[in-house]
Amino acid sequence: MGMRGLTHPSRHRSWLEIDLSALARNIRAFRRLIGPGRMLLACLKADAYGHGAEMSAKTAAAAGADRIGVATILEGERLRAAGVGVPIQVLGASFPEEIRAAVQYNLTLSLHDGDMAGLVAVEAAHLGRTVPVHLKIDSGMGRLGVLPENAVRVAGEIVAMPGLRLEGVFTHFADAADPEYSREQIRRFNAACADLESAGVTGLIRHAASSSAAILLPESRFDMVRIGAGVYGYLAPRSLQEVFPLDPVMIWRSPIIHLKDYPPGASLGYNMTFTTSRPTRIAVLPIGYADGYRRGYSNRAEVLIRGRRAPVVGLVSMDYTLVDVTGLDDLDIGCEATLLGPSGGGMITPEELAEWGDTIPYCVTTALGSRLERVYLE
Repeated sequence: MGMRGLTHPSRHRSWLEIDLSALARNIRAFRRLIGPGRMLLACLKADAYGHGAEMSAKTAAAAGADRIGVATILEGERLRAAGVGVPIQVLGASFPEEIRAAVQYNLTLSLHDGDMAGLVAVEAAHLGRTVPVHLKIDSGMGRLGVLPENAVRVAGEIVAMPGLRLEGVFTHFADAADPEYSREQIRRFNAACADLESAGVTGLIRHAASSSAAILLPESRFDMVRIGAGVYGYLAPRSLQEVFPLDPVMIWRSPIIHLKDYPPGASLGYNMTFTTSRPTRIAVLPIGYADGYRRGYSNRAEVLIRGRRAPVVGLVSMDYTLVDVTGLDDLDIGCEATLLGPSGGGMITPEELAEWGDTIPYCVTTALGSRLERVYLE
């Protein structure tokens, strides 16, 4: 897969190729995994983890996603404005002044306490709507949601409010790759759901599983699964790819903008963190931390050029990155370097970039800046 013969597709100095067919294949893979009778929510928060929410949402819905998940009401508004018609669920917390927009745009809201439920009910009455809501249970994440012992009380308050329809109940894993702690969270969540059933609050959509949990913990799938990183072709831990292979969706490319030869003993970049030990050819890429290529990659990361790995040398600066291309023949201005994804039989994975930058794969793709053009391939 490439740029269809284009070396530099626009005036953008670096670009992301988003393979929508790969995204669709990943959605269908999870649909097969969870089986019939369960819903699939594709989590597209943070601009679809940096992949572009509008195109990703339309592709995911066409591939079989029943719902789209976002973090904020504003993210949901933008998808509605783009013509996304499937149910959109706001998974995060909301501010009171945002509630009217959520009701107007027919968004499903997540509630974390009874006070917010009252505000939603007021706006629902004002606009003559009935708003579907989901109650979040804090089963051990220690962030948003009601504690299990308070679930019945808060659910009762919600059910009693006109204009609200308690549609679902959910929780969030702290570490899906930790089976012992995750199973304890499932136990607490199941207990809270049983308490709700005993109190007459029935028929709720239950959901807990993330991408990794859906694979590792079949008991976490409940009535709906929420697929995040798996939509985009990566999983944590990386070893899960061996048992549940996915297709990478994003390729990040940048053309060489300058080439220069240096003798031994030359210092390169800010703060002189790299000194050549031999005659060295350096390629300059017009990409830096302002674009999301993290400063932590300095003297650690590698890129792919003509299918071969080339090390990043010196400090990554705001707008430029230096790469040692000594021994790579026939390079010229405009030759493409691949910073993320497959190229020429090689691959730079999000997990590798995360390791080089002392972070996690989610941070790699969500940090990609607005200077990067998204080029959608189908």
